[in-house]
Amino acid sequence: MLSKRSSSSISTRSRSVPGSAGAWWRARHAALAALALLPAACSDFGPGDGDLDDSSALFDAAEVDLGEAAEALSLPFPIEHLKSLTVTEVDIVSQFSLKDVLQQLVTQSGVPGLTPLTLFQRFMDTYREAPGLYSSVPHCDDVAANPNDVFPPPQPGDTPTTGSINGWPVRCPRTIGQDSGIDPFSTTAGDDAYMATTLANRFDLAPPDGAHCGEYRIVFARKSGHPDFDSSRPDQTFRRSFIIFEGRLPNPSPSLGRQGCRPIVEFWLNQSSPSKPVATRAAELKSFYFNGLPASGVGPVIHIDNYGHTPGPNNGQIRTNEFLLFQEAFDAWPLREFRLTHGTSSSPSLNVVPSFVKDNPSSKLFAPGISGDSRVVSFQSTVFPNMVERLAAADDVNRFAYPSALPDAMNAGESLMIPLQNNYLNAIGSGMSTLRTNIANKLTAMGSDLSGTPTNLSVDQIIGRAQSLACAGCHEPVDATNSPSSSLDVGLSSSFPKTLAFTHTSEKTAPVDENNPNGPRRFILSEAVLETFLPYREKVMEHFLLNNTTLGFEKPGAWTSTQALLATHTGRVKEGIASLEVRTPSSFNTIFSPNFSTSGLTPVGNKIKLSLFVSKAQPNPSWVGDLIVMISIPSAGIYDQWVGNVVLNGLTRGVFNEVTFPQQLQAATVTALNAAPSDVKLQFIFNVTANSGPYYMDDIRFVN
Repeated sequence: MLSKRSSSSISTRSRSVPGSAGAWWRARHAALAALALLPAACSDFGPGDGDLDDSSALFDAAEVDLGEAAEALSLPFPIEHLKSLTVTEVDIVSQFSLKDVLQQLVTQSGVPGLTPLTLFQRFMDTYREAPGLYSSVPHCDDVAANPNDVFPPPQPGDTPTTGSINGWPVRCPRTIGQDSGIDPFSTTAGDDAYMATTLANRFDLAPPDGAHCGEYRIVFARKSGHPDFDSSRPDQTFRRSFIIFEGRLPNPSPSLGRQGCRPIVEFWLNQSSPSKPVATRAAELKSFYFNGLPASGVGPVIHIDNYGHTPGPNNGQIRTNEFLLFQEAFDAWPLREFRLTHGTSSSPSLNVVPSFVKDNPSSKLFAPGISGDSRVVSFQSTVFPNMVERLAAADDVNRFAYPSALPDAMNAGESLMIPLQNNYLNAIGSGMSTLRTNIANKLTAMGSDLSGTPTNLSVDQIIGRAQSLACAGCHEPVDATNSPSSSLDVGLSSSFPKTLAFTHTSEKTAPVDENNPNGPRRFILSEAVLETFLPYREKVMEHFLLNNTTLGFEKPGAWTSTQALLATHTGRVKEGIASLEVRTPSSFNTIFSPNFSTSGLTPVGNKIKLSLFVSKAQPNPSWVGDLIVMISIPSAGIYDQWVGNVVLNGLTRGVFNEVTFPQQLQAATVTALNAAPSDVKLQFIFNVTANSGPYYMDDIRFVN
């Protein structure tokens, strides 16, 4: 099989195949067969043979060209970032209104007499102090803030923080709460009205086990932030507010795992079809959000169950990002999170309820010298140190994550921009502390010398990664000084990518076609979205649509072992969203693939190749061991056929190595594989020092 790499640099424009995404498999199969005729046999690139791939430019370029050719011919058309991943064209997003979204939710709730206006006003009233205009909704000062939880401690002259959410302080009240007394739907042109600016496909958030199919978002912006409004008016300055509906779609076929999400991914792929006019795309996107994909069993994105009605990591949310500074007594841009809760048919209700901000630990938890707070003790001694390995594993900002959801009690009530209250680097300080020591010990055990390079991360870089996962850290990535001119060091070759000063989307527009400045327009996006986030999300889609889940280790529990400890890992990954973590409690560890088919992978090559990560921490650095591979195809009479071994001592530790097993598959085996049997089975044997590793395996390929 030729390597089908997912890369945003792949150009497929000259290879477009008209038609639906559902029809691409026929074109894909024919295209791969045609590839066999290309005058570029891999055997011409002799330097690539052996235990390790040669890094010569000739071999690498040739292999990538073939890989790109395979992928280009596999998709019916290229995935266009601004059609299939994020949509901001005014002609499309203008078809979505905040009133329509709220009306659908109201209708689904069955609450008699409830209107979109009342639901909106009750939502905004949560920013007020009690009793507000709606005494029955939760208000920001229902639970008083503990002044000791405000970190850094307030200084003389600071505005007191009076309210709390989830036991952590929040700024209360907020000017946006005054919108509980206005009607944003009375006109579509007034500065109180909201406009849709962005539709976002976040299939990349779908976990390997397919517990859900990712999030599908709609961003609404208050029109008072639009640049066409008079910025010379005091009441127009910095009057910006965003409401983001982040609907998390259930898997329509959970028994299929993540593959059950395929109809959703194909829908978004089809948005890139060069034959689709804007009007068709607008109609299809609106139907997807409001009606779903009924023929595939996919319900509507806009549904009362998809915005956090049931608490937990597999449910969506509503988020806000507001900065109505003209009447604020303090300089802060808070980001908050809400859940949409509802009753039953016999007892209907519908409420937008303030919630904690997920994956946003309160900054006090990072501070040294805090005593008497069990949350701080637990966080610094156990919770955060146990998250260091996962934070350190990723070499891409898109893969930064905690290994599991933070304990609810540690998540802050809001994430603040500009003030230091959510700056973890500032909170931990530069002196030695319990948390610093615990993080350093974890990194040292992983083989880091703490020097601050990408393969030797420092304590501050781990804290920087945690800060980037917080809402404030992602929207304004700054160092401990909180200066807008600073950058956030997350231990990669470059700093965290740039935002649009507190946002990733904007009320400003630009031409869809830069050569036609008077033509259709789209809302602009941040550099981080355009240059970092969208290319990654494209790779996730491509890999899902093209690659084998078994050979990519994308399905949890598929590979098994009676000796090694196996786990799906989403941080240390070479391709797709997951790799296989292999821990070796004994010196001889065999792992088995499930039976799989080579249908759709033909023509296959005569060697086996994979990406392998060898940890820097080795009990016996002078002898790491070797890796053996065997193949079985019982239907062809092939059992445990030796394919070769690779000596691990020669591999670079702390990074993925591209490993090709030197033994060629026998001609009869290649012939059998090309007949697309369904009972192919691989086994890899780690002959290593006991308790070495962990090792990470990813992206197995059959190459020539």
